[in-house]
Amino acid sequence: MNQTSNGMTGWEQTAPTTDLESNDEMTEELADRAAFVVQILSAKPARNTCERAFRDLLEHDVHALLSGVEVPSAITAEVLFRLQGVADKLELLGSSPALQCKTVVAVGGGFSSGKSSFITSFIEDTQVSLPVGIEPVTSIPTYVMPGTGNTIRGYTYKGGVIDIAPDFYNRLSHTFVHDLGFNLREILPFVAIETPLKGLEHLTFIDLPGYDAAQSEGAHTDGDQQQAQVFISQAQALIWLVGIDSNGEMPKPDLDFLLKQQNEERPLYVVLNKADLRPEESVVEVLEQLRHTLEDSGVNFEGLCAYSSMLGSQVKYRRKTLKSFLRELDQPVDVQATLLKELNATFRKLYNAMSRNAQSSTEIADVVNSLELDLHELGLFRKRNSVPIPYTRGRKRVRTPAEVAIDAQERLAYLREHLQSLEASDDVARAKKVADEMRLAIKAYGG
Repeated sequence: MNQTSNGMTGWEQTAPTTDLESNDEMTEELADRAAFVVQILSAKPARNTCERAFRDLLEHDVHALLSGVEVPSAITAEVLFRLQGVADKLELLGSSPALQCKTVVAVGGGFSSGKSSFITSFIEDTQVSLPVGIEPVTSIPTYVMPGTGNTIRGYTYKGGVIDIAPDFYNRLSHTFVHDLGFNLREILPFVAIETPLKGLEHLTFIDLPGYDAAQSEGAHTDGDQQQAQVFISQAQALIWLVGIDSNGEMPKPDLDFLLKQQNEERPLYVVLNKADLRPEESVVEVLEQLRHTLEDSGVNFEGLCAYSSMLGSQVKYRRKTLKSFLRELDQPVDVQATLLKELNATFRKLYNAMSRNAQSSTEIADVVNSLELDLHELGLFRKRNSVPIPYTRGRKRVRTPAEVAIDAQERLAYLREHLQSLEASDDVARAKKVADEMRLAIKAYGG
């Protein structure tokens, strides 16, 4: 290594400078993060009175309702998340006119299936792209919609809206979020990008976090599956990606996840992504294998194709082409009707849970009948000490008065404990009142 005039090697001279540059970069990174958080927290809520009214009902009336009834915790969580999704959609509609009359298509899949690259392949401007990488990078759910300009906006937890520079948005990876020390999604629930899309005018993609990313090494995404389900519930269709670099096998968690969606009236299209990584004959083989797996597992799907996000083109398909699927969806829709449908479906699930099921009602009715027999038995025993009372429940001997009294008291205690089960109708009436007020808020927005 060459020496300089002061006798130091070139490496010795540049090492301290490199350390200083590294420290400066780290300091700048920390400053950028702090400024970003301050920007989110200080964003003033948008003045959308209908959306605000809906959120007030959600934050107060719905929470009060759910805290006063006994329904499974899973139902409570689903109701809150789905209604939160409707509120977010109202907020997004108020701030992004480009979303008006758009069909929403959720793009889901496992870790490293290439969701962000898939959506980016439809963006006309090469300067605009979703963050991609070898780690799980989609940290915040992102709407990508057709628009005249290239804008990226973040939507805050208080209903505010902030502008995000494209280069900064690309840094919003899981690692970036993790290094903040808290979950950024708690204060920035979603992002929206408006940019021209190739051949699409009325369709909006939602780029979702990988639902299984928390299982991958280095991920910090315990809530990703929950987030994915919430945003899928808002969509009118679902595109599910499987990376061909994973041997084209449909992972069992993917199948389980898709089977749970079968009860929803939401068309599904499956994409075997990264088709450029294999020769065509191998792609065809894997595509056929995936088709058989889906059909044998009972997953209903509109079509299946092998796709190269890098080339932006379909290689092979089964049943229906991806282009045909998207063209059918690329139609203007009544967003208000879509939100009302989601609201009705959510409350219908809550009503069913609050009704306690016919099984529970039957059990209580049986206890009431049994208690009535015991009371009759007690009365007859006092009148006729020596006459056995026919007993229809299969007992082999006549019970003593003390035994009958104990049995009756036990049944009375059971009835008192479960008396609130008989009040489910009142709770349902309260829920219907809240649902009606939420419908009015949505209809007022459309009007």
